[in-house]
Amino acid sequence: MIGCVLLLLGWLNLSPVPFLAHIIGTTEPALKLLISILLGYPLGIIYNAKIKEHKPLRHIYFALMGVDLAIYNFGWSFIHNAIPALVIYLTTLLFGPGKWNAIITFVFNMTYLLVGYVMTESEDYDITWTMPHCVLTLKLIALSFDIWDGQKLKQGKELSSNNRITALERAPTLLELFGFVYFPACFLVGPIFSFKRYIDFVSDKYPLESESKSLQKHAVQRLLLGLAYLIAFQVGVSVFNIKYMMSDEFWETSIIYRHFYCGLWAHFALYKYISCWLLTEASCIRFGLSYNGNEVTKEGMVAKWDGCNNIKLMLFEGATKFQHYIDSFNCNTNFFAAEYIYKRLKFLNNRHLSQFFTLLFLALWHGLRSGYYMTFFNEFIIIFMEKEMESIISKTTLYEKVWNSPLKYVMYVFLKAYTIVFMGWSLAPFDLKIFSKWWQVYYSLFFSGFFIFLPWPFLYKRLLKMAVKKYFKSKLDEKPKSS
Repeated sequence: MIGCVLLLLGWLNLSPVPFLAHIIGTTEPALKLLISILLGYPLGIIYNAKIKEHKPLRHIYFALMGVDLAIYNFGWSFIHNAIPALVIYLTTLLFGPGKWNAIITFVFNMTYLLVGYVMTESEDYDITWTMPHCVLTLKLIALSFDIWDGQKLKQGKELSSNNRITALERAPTLLELFGFVYFPACFLVGPIFSFKRYIDFVSDKYPLESESKSLQKHAVQRLLLGLAYLIAFQVGVSVFNIKYMMSDEFWETSIIYRHFYCGLWAHFALYKYISCWLLTEASCIRFGLSYNGNEVTKEGMVAKWDGCNNIKLMLFEGATKFQHYIDSFNCNTNFFAAEYIYKRLKFLNNRHLSQFFTLLFLALWHGLRSGYYMTFFNEFIIIFMEKEMESIISKTTLYEKVWNSPLKYVMYVFLKAYTIVFMGWSLAPFDLKIFSKWWQVYYSLFFSGFFIFLPWPFLYKRLLKMAVKKYFKSKLDEKPKSS
């Protein structure tokens, strides 16, 4: 197996990886991770050419290839990813596919992940077994809820349209479960996908033979796009560096320069994740897992291959508000958070409280460092302000006139600068993690985000409402009154 061969070469000091890592200017674990991500593509080719025709081998192939990559990257620590799979299999047998199984799965997986963070986390960006484990945690939590939803369907209970799609009529077998857990195209960095998608794919419910040319075309496109973003990331972070923002030299620049520098650093830093997701998406397409039905176009009925899409590039690059970032970035994780956390907190009967606990869960899922919590707190206060401000301003006639005139281009530039600058503000703690480090960067930015977003509910909101009422007409005022 490829991963084990590469690992053996490393033990014999024959591996070129350390030398290549030095040449590229990255770490050996990071390069091994990239190699493993890229290997997903040829594994997809091999699957369709040799393995697919032998149905009993499909789950075995996925499990063995995934374990192979796990051993190559993490050695014997790969066992940590197998334990939760065994646990959910046993708890489903013992407690049945219901509420208690979902609760136990949630608590066990989050506890296991957090203990793993305590054991392995440092001040730097670590590539350890906890990296695929955080992806696995979401997959298994979702799986337990999907099994529960399947039982609800059998009992005649109502489910949302999304829950009905992913609900499972039966619990997975142990072999199916390991194929799902270790699926090699996205075991390491995601994206996550439902067990229903996996089992439909393996059961030949997707018409992949008739779409083979389309499959290959879209896979190559995403592969090339992923490599392009990987190059852009390497160039970008060589120009905009987080270490420079913590230097005395950074302090000598103007406050405006510091804000834009931080924002551009964040934008290119996100390319690291985007490139990985594009490369894994290419592999998922090459396997056939990403098939997502057909759509009508000018060319006729064509297959869609966005079933494992984790980034909406046009929306991300053209973002003019933070909601655009949320809607475009890490889409599958956001879908999980919405379907399995936010909507399951409906009993709280408070939208803002549900949103707060959802963001708290996501911060906890990333780790225990203060920077994660600061970043998701920033997201909460920014989104809160944006939604309320937009609801107030959009009711004025001026808003409509501006966006229907050439001034909209000026507004676009302003809003684009706003999103880039404060994405940097929001993301700096996430990357630096340690309080003393991200606080130093915030100090150099004069804590600007706190002064802009925190006073909104009790100060700026009231001032804006007063200004709108006094100086701007409402759209309702211009509507003709009925006689």
